[in-house]
Amino acid sequence: MEELLNCALCPNLCRCDCPVLRALGREAVAPAGKARLAAMIKQGHLAWSEEILEAVSNCLGCRGCTILCPFSDLNLCDELLYTRLTAKTAGISLPGNEPYLGNLKKYGSPYGQKSGPPPADSKGAEVLFFAGCTSRANHPESIEAACFLLDKAGKSYLMIDEDCCGYPAEIWGDGELARQLAAENRRKMVESKAAILVTNCPECWVTFSERYPVWDRQLPLEVIDGPTYFLSLIRDGSLDPQKSDFGDAAISYHDPCIWARTAGKINEPREILKAVSSLNLEESSGSAECTRCCGGGSMFQLSFPQTAAAVARRRLEDFPEGNIIVTACPFCREGLFQDGREVYELVELIARSCGFQKK
Repeated sequence: MEELLNCALCPNLCRCDCPVLRALGREAVAPAGKARLAAMIKQGHLAWSEEILEAVSNCLGCRGCTILCPFSDLNLCDELLYTRLTAKTAGISLPGNEPYLGNLKKYGSPYGQKSGPPPADSKGAEVLFFAGCTSRANHPESIEAACFLLDKAGKSYLMIDEDCCGYPAEIWGDGELARQLAAENRRKMVESKAAILVTNCPECWVTFSERYPVWDRQLPLEVIDGPTYFLSLIRDGSLDPQKSDFGDAAISYHDPCIWARTAGKINEPREILKAVSSLNLEESSGSAECTRCCGGGSMFQLSFPQTAAAVARRRLEDFPEGNIIVTACPFCREGLFQDGREVYELVELIARSCGFQKK
């Protein structure tokens, strides 16, 4: 309550960095507006309704509001999430999210029937590569690229029959389902006997690293983000990216919010890009810790697709026209892949610089 009230009564410089407010222009979805609604819900001055839940749910989890926030311990994104979890107890949910929750319960993926490469049967491998439901459903080429790099580096790796990490279920108000999915993933990971878990999905990484322990699902594996892991293979000579087939095209890197502001993974992707000698890296407006969200955080592209697209179009204005955009997040690639822009995941660029050819 103290943190919510601090936010609600603050001068609210964060409104300058809230992509949802910039896209919608509604005071109710400003950081302080959402904090006021959440505080009044907690105090019993308001009762849950679909309208209030819709406003409080208009948060990308991007933590852009932290850049100018005077309260160092305030994580409004999580405070809003914790508040939203009480809506289900009150019998209130957003109808648009129900089909995705149904898919999670039936298939273990919000997108419905899982797709992508079958899991490799190699228990006891060193590395467990976790692709994530978004890559499996929407961009399996990035999974092929990652597997190519692991093979190229001579790494012993495996994949499991993945379920969603569980975070989307919590976002949509079903904490019990989130823990069930986490328990199933943990069981499969333990049975794999792998020592390291590598994922290119920032949402999966932060869920495994921070949320699983809170859910009493602590993993017995070292969890490593994709940019850090693949950079380590370049540094030790296991991978040798040569001239890219992009020629001398100008590249701009988009920092995913979680990698930049939660994990602090800012230098690693740029070191990878600089290892490919032919690339010409040009920074966008709003990069590193001050990156601007693409609209894809916290499953926003599924819950609020029109707003997500508007946020992405605003973000695209920050990049030099004609530049190829590279990012290290499946949600960011999906969000920015519009208006004719050429967008790739970082793992694809590394693979293509190491001889990978799309099937």
